[in-house]
Formats: sequence, C-alpha cells, structure tokens
Amino acid sequence: MKHFLVLAILASPAMWGQEQPVLKARELFYTPPPDTVKPVSTVTTKKGATKSAAVKSGDTHTLSASVPLGLRYAVLKRDANGQYNEVDPATSFRSGDRIRLHVDANTSGYLYVVMQGSSGTWKLLFPSAEIAGGSNLVRKGESRQIPSGDRGQFVFDEQAGNEKLFIVLTREPEPDLDKLIYSMGGKPGDRSLVAQAAVGNDVVSKLRTQVASRDLVFEKVESTSADGKLEKAAYVVNPSTAPDARLVVDIALKHK
Repeated sequence: MKHFLVLAILASPAMWGQEQPVLKARELFYTPPPDTVKPVSTVTTKKGATKSAAVKSGDTHTLSASVPLGLRYAVLKRDANGQYNEVDPATSFRSGDRIRLHVDANTSGYLYVVMQGSSGTWKLLFPSAEIAGGSNLVRKGESRQIPSGDRGQFVFDEQAGNEKLFIVLTREPEPDLDKLIYSMGGKPGDRSLVAQAAVGNDVVSKLRTQVASRDLVFEKVESTSADGKLEKAAYVVNPSTAPDARLVVDIALKHK
C-alpha cells in the first residue's frame, strides 16, 4: 500500500500538467503581465522607526520579460471607398491593389521589417526615418503602420509573383541587423539610420535558423467582435519570457 501511495503522489504533478489547457497564439498574445508591484520593503526613517513601502517597477526591460513575446500582424487592403480593411494575409492580390501592413507587439521590443525585391536583396521597411525618429523600439499597445502616413501604401504592379516580407521582433536589439541599418554614435544609445540600408540573404537565413518554428505558436484569426468589427489577422508568439527571446515571421503576399 505504501508503494502505491508513493507512485500516486509522484504521478499527480504529471497528470495535472497534462490537464492544463494549451493556449493558442492569440490567447498568449493577450496574456496579462503579473503584478508589477515589488514585494513590500522596509524603510528606516530618521527616527529609527520602520515602515513598509511598495515600490513599483519602472524597468521596461524587466516588465517586457514577464510575458510571452508576441506579434500581431494584419494586411489591410484599400476598398473602392478609399478605406483600408483587414483581409486574409493569404489573399491573392491583383495589379493595382493597394495594401498596408499593421504590426502590434504585446510588450516592449525591437521590430525589424524587410521586403525582398526582384533582385533577391532585402530592402529595409522598418525602422523608418518617418516613424519615431528612426527608432525601432515598440512598446505594448503601440501599432506600427508600414508604410507610414495617411498615404502610406504598397501598390502591386503588373508583374505577378510573390512579394516576401520578413519580420523580426526581439526583446533586445538584434546586432546583425543593427550593424547594417544604424550608424552608431559616440554616446550610448546615439544611433541614426543608414540611408538605403540593405539586408543580405545570409543575414535573413541566419536569423531564421536562430529561431526554430517549433518554438513559436502561430494562429490565424477571422472573427467578428461584439461591436461588429471584423478581425482578420495573424498572431505569432514565442512563449519564452527570457530576456533574449525573439521571433521571426515570413510573409508571402501572393500577386496574380
């Protein structure tokens, strides 16, 4: 009987873990962060008395590492009325179609977006000098439109084929990309965009191999909210909360 009890106790944690629901990418993206209030600390006053004080953390990097690293992206197509609406990223586009890309991060991180041209070279789309002074730091709740501005858009020309986008989101700046797109100044954090920065296939391939697809959670969503708003977007999440967590996304826009 004793042996049976020991086995039952040892098996319980494993059985409990198997019963836990597996969260989808969208659920992971919206996972709320834990309480950011640090444990109560003791403060000594001038008279020698002590009192407790709760200190809120203002360390963005610490907060960013408290949740999975998530990315939401949506392709918006212009309709006949000039309005941009989310469409399925797998849509087959035609010559003359005008689109935008919207990207959201669920926590602070560094965003990079490049597009592959017909020559095979990857052209930098983000960071852009027109957005946040060229900074690629994005914070929770911030949305990035690519291209930026009221008139920012991609227009499909007469040449059919697939337009390839490559998105990278990291908790820390990505050295291989920063060397190509930024000119580092003498002071810490002093950097400016390099004009006409191009990214080679070798860099893109290296970043792909650093993040295995099995480590990421993908989900494409098509649903209507209570207020009638239609969502057609894709979520990609790296469940890791490590400070060096990153994720990469390949997007192929079909052009017929």
